[in-house]
Amino acid sequence: MHLSSTGTAIITRPRGQSAVLRQTLARHHVETLEFPLLEIAPAKDDAPLARALAMLEQYALVIFSSPNAVHYALAHLPHGNWPRQVPIGVVGPGSARALASLGIAQPDYRVIAPSVQDRAQGAQYTEAYGSEALADALDQRLGLASLARRRALILRADRGREWLAKVLDAHHARVDTVAAYQCIPAIPAASQWTRIRALIAGCPHTWLLTSSAGVRHLSALARTQLSARDQRRLTEAPIVAPHARIAHAARAAGFARMMQSGLSDESITHALLASIRSFSRT
Repeated sequence: MHLSSTGTAIITRPRGQSAVLRQTLARHHVETLEFPLLEIAPAKDDAPLARALAMLEQYALVIFSSPNAVHYALAHLPHGNWPRQVPIGVVGPGSARALASLGIAQPDYRVIAPSVQDRAQGAQYTEAYGSEALADALDQRLGLASLARRRALILRADRGREWLAKVLDAHHARVDTVAAYQCIPAIPAASQWTRIRALIAGCPHTWLLTSSAGVRHLSALARTQLSARDQRRLTEAPIVAPHARIAHAARAAGFARMMQSGLSDESITHALLASIRSFSRT
């Protein structure tokens, strides 16, 4: 670690998806270690995706679960044209930005993303983004009841939450859930584990854990790659979780020191900096 560094942020996103975040942290004198826990790859069978995209105009709503879903699905879009009459739902700002980078944005297209104004009275969730927030946004701006007996498409990873599909089904929509990509457990190199052991031995650091599946994979890897003492040190390390579900998975895996951020890079950056500062004070 450089003398000017205040600590290290261990970034577990898929490789290549954190360039802006790493640059921002570097300006705050925080080093980063890329330690991907999942790899992103095309769906094993892309025939269902091709069929769904070929009949987009038959859908009353299409939902993208993540920026990865946007990029992998639209790479298969015939002629590269999205039908303007088909509304799009996204769970967070990353997916909206991914669509905008491909020329699909308001006002030319109807893109529905969660906002504070859409939150239903008495809502129990606390997240600004996510499936629950998107369901409220869809109800406010599209009307979930309007989807009855009409087709809706959810484009996502090969595995994921079924909550949103169940909500649409409860409103009598005909829901198709299609994998646009797959998440594959990554295998970190021996040199990366050497760096992890050095960090958890006492150097100021924090983890960014960005998926529940990644948390579970890290826990499984640690049992084979770390000694009992280092496994304990790992679970005592501070972590940042961008969503309550990820924080819940981390607690279940034994992590005790966590800070929850929002989904945006700005929110994550603030949380990582605060987490490293808290490490330095302990």
